[in-house]
Amino acid sequence: WLNMVEGGQGSLVGLSPINFDLYKDSHPITYKSTGVCHRGDNLDRYLMGRQFMVIFIAFMINLSGAPLPGAKLWGFPDVILDIFLGSGVAMILMTAQM
Repeated sequence: WLNMVEGGQGSLVGLSPINFDLYKDSHPITYKSTGVCHRGDNLDRYLMGRQFMVIFIAFMINLSGAPLPGAKLWGFPDVILDIFLGSGVAMILMTAQM
């Protein structure tokens, strides 16, 4: 989901300076959706809402990937597990890679 939100933002912002008629016939769905997004202040409102969506998605990823209490992983020492799993560093790294 995070990739879709980020990719959508990049596409909409990237297509804003492009003449819509260039892809009217070759990409009719894109033509219709960008027409709606670029009308008035819709793009600004989308970008603001996207910020909240990114925060929500990252929060949900971290919640869903939280380790179970007392979890053991591949025989790693407790110190390593506490640093990466207990502190959330592992999920931060996974979220950042997306």
